[in-house]
Amino acid sequence: MLLGGCASSSVFTLGTDRPAEELRCEQRSDQVFLISGKIDEMMAACVRTTFQSTTQKLILNSEGGSVSAALDIAEIFEGKHLDMVVEGQCNSSCANYLLPLAGGITFSPGSIALLHGSIDPWTVEKFKRGRNAFLTLQAKAGRSEDRAIEAFDELITDTEALRVRQAEFARRNAIPPGWLLYRDAGSGRVIGLSDLPRFGRAYLVEEQMLRSCLSAMVTPYQEDLRRNILSFPRRLRLSWTGVTPSGKARCTPEPGTGL
Repeated sequence: MLLGGCASSSVFTLGTDRPAEELRCEQRSDQVFLISGKIDEMMAACVRTTFQSTTQKLILNSEGGSVSAALDIAEIFEGKHLDMVVEGQCNSSCANYLLPLAGGITFSPGSIALLHGSIDPWTVEKFKRGRNAFLTLQAKAGRSEDRAIEAFDELITDTEALRVRQAEFARRNAIPPGWLLYRDAGSGRVIGLSDLPRFGRAYLVEEQMLRSCLSAMVTPYQEDLRRNILSFPRRLRLSWTGVTPSGKARCTPEPGTGL
């Protein structure tokens, strides 16, 4: 099970009927805003300069992207309780940080949300354990040992800063650790999430998990998942790409998580 991915980028792409565009940030009307494509610094800058305070509905179609940029965007939406509509996909950092801010969530037919983890103590610990492998790769690339060590230390510092920023964001917005697939250092257990399937490079969020983890009003979509995503042979396609349906998984109260 891959949780956390890369410290700076959180992306998981699964083909849908409406793939995300390369980059599209648009104020469609006074009340409707669109984010489509990979989340990066350009997307965050677009949202900062384009998003209008009159917005009530946010349309999302993103495979995820930069954790830092996603948090930049999410902080713009904090406290607005926007109605969010997923048209295609809202994966990785899109799901981690944007969906928890919604006042209401609707999935268009055939649309999905995928989770595969976040920046938690387990991720930081994993990166630290990879020091020797990192230095070896840097040496093969022709980088000096001193510069490689400096680059590794910068990576750990940046990852820890993202972990702290995410934790503060989660506390401000009462995001349960289960939604972020949060794990403490030295532990393989996801905190605050019961009945999570054991195997999965990413998890397809089914309605029970979404309702238990987030406070938004959720338009029913489980039947659409069964018909369009979880039917045979599409279910086989999910397993081939490492995606596991969340099944009976649900968020449960659990204090003392460090969030």
